[in-house]
Amino acid sequence: MNETMEIETKQKLIAVMQQENDLLDVILEQQTLLHECVTEKNWMHLEESIANLQVLSDRFVELETERTALSENIVMAADRDIAPVLTEVRGKLQKSKIENHALNEYIKTTRKFLQGVFDSVVPQRRNTLYSRTGKIVRPELSSVVLNQVM
Repeated sequence: MNETMEIETKQKLIAVMQQENDLLDVILEQQTLLHECVTEKNWMHLEESIANLQVLSDRFVELETERTALSENIVMAADRDIAPVLTEVRGKLQKSKIENHALNEYIKTTRKFLQGVFDSVVPQRRNTLYSRTGKIVRPELSSVVLNQVM
């Protein structure tokens, strides 16, 4: 690759990574909103938030595909022009991963709590089921109708 093409490719790569960086800012904001919707049990906004995240995620995948194609012949971590943008993108990806993990833990803990409540309150309607290893298989949460308006 000649020097002019390499400079042009590097500029395109930096531009794509900057777009990824800007998009990650929006994704992080949306993840925070999603987490708030779950903790506040705002189901209407939750669906909207999930749809928005899906669109943003699809756009990020497009940019990442483009970045991968452009970076085939460039050592990004060693390039002084690319390294700062790369570091920023990686940092935001790490924040996004942490936010996803926190949300997953919250959901897992809440589900475990509710399963315990339902196991105590709702009578078993079926026989006890066992797995191949001999452990008791818990039934999935079943629907419960309350005689109150909340």
